[in-house]
Amino acid sequence: MARPPYSLFDVVVEQVVLVTPHMKRITIDGSCLSPFRDGLPTQWLKVFVPGTSTGRAYTVRRFDPVSKKLELDFVLHGDNGPASAWASRVKPGDTFKISGTHPRSGFCIEPGATHYLLFGDETALPAIAGILESLPSNARVYGFIEVADADEEQTIQSAASVNLVWLHRKSDANGMSSRLVDAASAITRPYQNTIIWIAAESTVVAALRRLAISEWGADRSRLHAAGYWKRGEANHRDAHANP
Repeated sequence: MARPPYSLFDVVVEQVVLVTPHMKRITIDGSCLSPFRDGLPTQWLKVFVPGTSTGRAYTVRRFDPVSKKLELDFVLHGDNGPASAWASRVKPGDTFKISGTHPRSGFCIEPGATHYLLFGDETALPAIAGILESLPSNARVYGFIEVADADEEQTIQSAASVNLVWLHRKSDANGMSSRLVDAASAITRPYQNTIIWIAAESTVVAALRRLAISEWGADRSRLHAAGYWKRGEANHRDAHANP
């Protein structure tokens, strides 16, 4: 296989935990990631599972700067995709490859920001959890997270004042869900200096971004939106994806 234009590191699975029925957390030794920036949530890297030549981008769920343990969360949807198929069967001792974290990845916590509005589906949960765990106690957060059902909800710790609304998926005949867009359409205009963060399926993100700009008059410098995946595409390339 042709090597990508960046360094790859061989890593060994140290621990496997089923966080929810469809979310598996894999712990590895991340000491190979010397440029990892502590305190910067949503950094991402490429994962190359055995038997594949194309890496998929995954958000780092958590990195312990002391032990160097690094956690990656994988959404499980059967054998629909090599990464999911591998993650569904992975066990301690298995090996795979990762890249270093992307140098432009990460969400900077603004010291003076106190209001946050977050939207995401299960693919965005590692990033949302990382953001919440990094926020100070004076931050106020409203978040809307779409998952399949109540079993997929997670408990996330934060020093901030957090109000999370879990939206259980409601699909139409084409398998698309409008829960996040419906929830955004139903809320009042956010506080002017609110930082808005959005990550989900690409068309949903586009709709939320349009709503934030046209209906709420959101400050574009405080609006962070990325399509983590796109229906019908195996390896969507927006900001990154959690397949």
